[in-house]
Amino acid sequence: MSQHSYNGYGMIGAIAAHTDGAWRPSPGSIYPALAALQSEGLIESTGTSKRTEFELTEAGKAYVAENAHEMAQVWAEVNEEAGAATDLRLGMGKLVGAVQQIGMAGTEDQIKAATEALDTARRTIYKLLAD
Repeated sequence: MSQHSYNGYGMIGAIAAHTDGAWRPSPGSIYPALAALQSEGLIESTGTSKRTEFELTEAGKAYVAENAHEMAQVWAEVNEEAGAATDLRLGMGKLVGAVQQIGMAGTEDQIKAATEALDTARRTIYKLLAD
């Protein structure tokens, strides 16, 4: 991530965006990680109450600079592991778009045919899980 400040939920969103939705940590995992980084002196809080944001300290910036390759490798591994899942999510998005279009502008016959196609696709996917 760049040298911005984020609150916990902003960081969750930034990680999800950076990984095309493949990795979306929960608040239950992000806040303990932030607390650990803060206790190590790598980040500091800059705000109060609900708007508490965190940013890198000078020690944190130095750590990032010294370990840039290792950090890039973590992102590469996440993106590699998510490759097929990312393609699946993109395919689902395209399908939803097509279904919305036919639902808004399709004839009754087109809507019935699309419903049958979705039922067939659902059964096919369940068969994949059974294999």
